[in-house]
Amino acid sequence: MAHRLSLVRRLGELRRLYTAETDSTLWPAVTTGIASLTDQSRTTIRDVLDTGFETRLLGENSLPPVDDRMRCAVLSDATDPAQQQLEAAVLFALGRTAPYRWPATSVVAPMPVCTMVHPDIKDMRTVLHLRPAAAAPMLAELLPHAVNGRVHGMPGLRVSLRRRHVRLCLADSGESVSVALAGTSFRQWSAMLAFAGVLTGHEWPPVFEDPLSAPERGAIAAGCVPGPAWLASALFRRLRVLGTTVWLTVREDGPTCIRVEWCGGRTAAQVATALVHPLAGLPGDVFTATRDGADSVTVTIEGAADWAAATVILRRASLSASPPFDRIDTVDAWKAFKLVMAQPHLVSPKPAA
Repeated sequence: MAHRLSLVRRLGELRRLYTAETDSTLWPAVTTGIASLTDQSRTTIRDVLDTGFETRLLGENSLPPVDDRMRCAVLSDATDPAQQQLEAAVLFALGRTAPYRWPATSVVAPMPVCTMVHPDIKDMRTVLHLRPAAAAPMLAELLPHAVNGRVHGMPGLRVSLRRRHVRLCLADSGESVSVALAGTSFRQWSAMLAFAGVLTGHEWPPVFEDPLSAPERGAIAAGCVPGPAWLASALFRRLRVLGTTVWLTVREDGPTCIRVEWCGGRTAAQVATALVHPLAGLPGDVFTATRDGADSVTVTIEGAADWAAATVILRRASLSASPPFDRIDTVDAWKAFKLVMAQPHLVSPKPAA
């Protein structure tokens, strides 16, 4: 029993590095994952934990073989293409929120895009914990709306309300595909929709589960999310590996590359090292890291299931450097947000079970 508890603690702290989960979700997830493994798999995991893995940054993999079941027991990755697409869309939307959140004053404080990510080990869905300051701008980028026949946001994204969260899903996928926004009340959700409405000029009902529109069908046929969705999904599930950032941008850089830039938090070398960890890092068999300059690392990933090789560029900017974006004025949007939050007797529709 002592050895098993020791393994739970070690894997729990490893997982927390990537997800920033609290004890209430962390320990049950790790305990459930370990319980599904054989004694031989647990022995292999202990051997991996006791062995240095940093040579994986240079394409060498001399560790005991780690299969998908072992990795899933620690930190699962989405394998459903629809789930990958949804999580990629959320990541890219979060990666475009910095201009909305950048202050007009010269005083800048840490602004992590999320407080916690919880990849569910049972059904492969993800629960995201966001403060309204990040969630409202994310929705302005993510919610679908057509302008002159062209869809902005994630085509096919739909919303349903639950008792303790808001569920984001896709109209053309099943119930198993979703990202949950935890701890979001109906009042907060309505206020965030008002914020997004001011910035986009579009109004959404609190719940929208309509069939796909013709513009959405065309956008889906053309490709919902640019860049490697499997890699974006994997990064999304490990978003807190960056630490507490001042700002963050995430964007596709061609069909096989994602560029992640941030200020504050962990160094690019620390993040790159964590992302090649054999148990909790990105899926892949062969990694090659290249230092591109001061606090910038490029990591190429090969052998990730049936997905094509991909690259992630990691760059941490100096605290004294100007951010690579222009600030967006959100004064009126936040006024609309606060107005809804102050409304008395806001009646919520009956949430789904």
